[in-house]
Amino acid sequence: MRLRKPIQFLIPLLLILTTLSISGCVDDVERTDWAFEKTQLDDMNDRGYKGEGIIIGIVDTGVNIKHPDLKHMKIIAWKDFINGRSEPYDDKGHGTHVAGIIAADGELDGGAPKGSFVIAKAIGESEGSDQDVGDAIDFCVDQGADVICLSLGGANELLNLGDDTAQASRDAVNQGVMVVAAAGNDGEKDDGEVGNPAFVRGVIAVGAVDKKLKIASFSSRGDNDGPTPLPFDGRRDPDKKPEVVGPGVKIRSTYKGDDYATASGTSQAAPFVAAGVALILEAHPQYKRDGASGGHSYAVEKVKDAIMKGAYKCPGQETPHDDHYGYGLFRAADSSDKL
Repeated sequence: MRLRKPIQFLIPLLLILTTLSISGCVDDVERTDWAFEKTQLDDMNDRGYKGEGIIIGIVDTGVNIKHPDLKHMKIIAWKDFINGRSEPYDDKGHGTHVAGIIAADGELDGGAPKGSFVIAKAIGESEGSDQDVGDAIDFCVDQGADVICLSLGGANELLNLGDDTAQASRDAVNQGVMVVAAAGNDGEKDDGEVGNPAFVRGVIAVGAVDKKLKIASFSSRGDNDGPTPLPFDGRRDPDKKPEVVGPGVKIRSTYKGDDYATASGTSQAAPFVAAGVALILEAHPQYKRDGASGGHSYAVEKVKDAIMKGAYKCPGQETPHDDHYGYGLFRAADSSDKL
C-alpha cells in the first residue's frame, strides 16, 4: 500500500464548502453509504440500472481521468473552454469530486458508473465566465446529453452567472434535456432565491441535507410567492424551487491525483440527483430527449412530476412544498415507480 501525505484544503471556487479532508491512504477511504441508500441509488443499481445508454454532461472544472476510480469513465466528448487542452484534466478538483459521486468505480462506487459522459471544463484556476458556462451547456446538448449536472449555483467571486447560463439552460430543457443544478450555498446570508441556473423553471434545483435529513445551514431557499427572475407568471408544481434536496454534508468522493476528499455543499447534492435521473431515464427510455413521444417539454415535466411525487418528506418540512426542502428528499426508485 502506497501512503499519501494527509492534507487539507479550502476550495472557495464554486460553492461554500467545509474544509476538505484528503485521505492519506486507500485504507482511509470509506464510501458515504447513507447518501446512496437514502436517495435509493443503491436500490436502482440492485435493479440492474447503472446508467448504461444514458449520456451525462458535467459542466465544471474538468475531471481527473487518471484517478484509479475514474479510469473506466466512457468520455464520448470533452471540451476545455479555459485553456483549450485536448485531453481531460482537472486543476481544481471540484469537477472530479462531482464526477466521482456519479461515476466512480473502484474504492468508491458512484450512482451511474456505466453512463457515457460529456465533460466541459468551464472554470479554471482564475478563469470562468457566464459565456463560458453557457457555451459549455450548449456543447453538452450538441453532444447528445440526456442529463446535465451543474454544480455552479453557490456564492463565489469568480463566476457571475447571468443571461447566457440561464438561456442555455432553458434551451437545454426545451430540447428535452434533464438539467440538474445546485440550489446554491447562500442560506446563511439568504437573499431568498436559489442560484442561477437553478432558478430556471424547467431545471431541477437541488438543496442539501445532512445524514439526519436536516437542511444544511448553507443551502439556499427558494422564493415561490414573490417576484422571480423568470419570464413566467409564478411557479407551479412540479417547478417550485428548490424541487428536491439531496445529500450534501460530509460527502466522500474522488479528488486530485489518487486522492479522495470529503466536502459539503449543494455542489455535492446535485450529482446524486443527476445520477438518479440518469437511472430513471435508463429504466424509462421513452422519456429521453430522443425518445419522447409526447414532446420534449412534456417528457421533462413528466419526469419532474414523478420526482415530486416520489420525494420523501423530511422531518420538519412543510408540505406539499417547502422553500428549503422543496418537495422532499430525492428518491430514485420511488420516482421511477411513479412513471
